[in-house]
Amino acid sequence: MNSRKKTRLVLSVMSAGLLSIVSASSQAGRSVRSDAGDSFEFFGSFWGNDSEQSGGPGFATGKTEFKLKINPNGKARFFNVCMGEGFVKLIPTDTPCAASDFARPPTGNYISVFATDFEDSFGRYVRTRGFIDPAEPFNLWQAHPVMRFWWNGVVLAGDSNSTSFDVQINLIDRSNGTNNGNFDIEMNYGTGGGDVVPPVPNTDGFQGFVLGPNTSGPTFGPFGPFDTDGAPIRFCFRDGKLRATCN
Repeated sequence: MNSRKKTRLVLSVMSAGLLSIVSASSQAGRSVRSDAGDSFEFFGSFWGNDSEQSGGPGFATGKTEFKLKINPNGKARFFNVCMGEGFVKLIPTDTPCAASDFARPPTGNYISVFATDFEDSFGRYVRTRGFIDPAEPFNLWQAHPVMRFWWNGVVLAGDSNSTSFDVQINLIDRSNGTNNGNFDIEMNYGTGGGDVVPPVPNTDGFQGFVLGPNTSGPTFGPFGPFDTDGAPIRFCFRDGKLRATCN
């Protein structure tokens, strides 16, 4: 077995363990290429396919991998996730996704990376998990579990050029294994190498969220690429409150 295959095997084994162990806190720094595959050494992220799901518009992805606290007066809890066109909606775990949960504009508790009308016959909606170390140097021992919601190869409805692009929402567990509900949101536009971002005109596509009393936006496009200036598009929640820094 060559050294590259050995590295992949070791990372695959370690990724499974890191999803469930306590991870050390690290200061958020440069953006992480969260579309990367088995390239933790270079990009600080690793994605497994043990629980990967894919679908199309109106995709019920199931329960969150870890608890989220979105209200300082509430408790950290799991949510069911309804994956619509460029957004996810969080609903109680005892409630299945309904047609209204995929309607635009989203309502209730939602996170939008680029909520707009996609062409139904293009692209796929992907939900998977992995881990990220958001600050260099990248170290496996300080990586955080992550849920990734990825609109892969989607096309704007009515785009005669069929220009495909990618957008992502990553939810990063910052509870350090305590299930206290602390987390970060990272929004990505474009994928490795080409950085193909939502094309113009896309002024009806918006970014933002409503999570309990915490709100941001809506901010309208165009967007990306997400790491043009080396800084991530990241929002940080500690004890149910949106904070200015990710530490």
